[in-house]
Amino acid sequence: MKRKFIAGIILLVPFSYIYGLSLLSLFMDGQPQVTPSLLFISLIINLLVMGGTSMLCVGVLYGGGVGGIFHNLYFRKKGALRSAIAGVFAAVAFLILLSLVIFVFQSAGYGMENEMAEEIAESMTLPLLFAVPILSALSEEMFFRAFLQMRMAKYGQPFAVVTSSLLFGIAHLSYGNLLQIAVPFAFGIVLGYLMMKNENIVAPFFAHFTFNFIQLAFS
Repeated sequence: MKRKFIAGIILLVPFSYIYGLSLLSLFMDGQPQVTPSLLFISLIINLLVMGGTSMLCVGVLYGGGVGGIFHNLYFRKKGALRSAIAGVFAAVAFLILLSLVIFVFQSAGYGMENEMAEEIAESMTLPLLFAVPILSALSEEMFFRAFLQMRMAKYGQPFAVVTSSLLFGIAHLSYGNLLQIAVPFAFGIVLGYLMMKNENIVAPFFAHFTFNFIQLAFS
């Protein structure tokens, strides 16, 4: 019980950071200017907050060394290649479906512009083209799938997948676009299924990386 209490206190940090900033962005006039250096720094902070607290919580809950912590966050060698391939194929399939949905909405006259996403794309450099999808996928998959979802799985896999996906979608509230909440939620379902199916963070990581990389490369 003491371990769970301490882990709960630690979790206040990422939850306050993720959703506090998202809510704060709703009351800001416009979005802050995105620069390559600011983008990279924010990615490192995200990794420290989400990935770091996930590791810390697992260490508190289960003990063990660094190897044990990574094992309990589902960094597994077994089936890694199969998991990676499954993740890439899932991301490509989701992107194709998403493109069709966006095309239908745009044909119907609905605007799909996203100012923050456009600013990120404009500030993209070759190193960031790889750094952004790698760091964002690693931090978010460690926190939302490997830690939160797999801890909630004891209440049922559907509940765990849907709840973690909902939290993942709401975390994108700062984009100021309903589509940027709906799409991460839907993609979160795919990532959650990959996590449950493979029991290996490699699958959702590669899916997340592929999705972000293709979007940035073609934006």
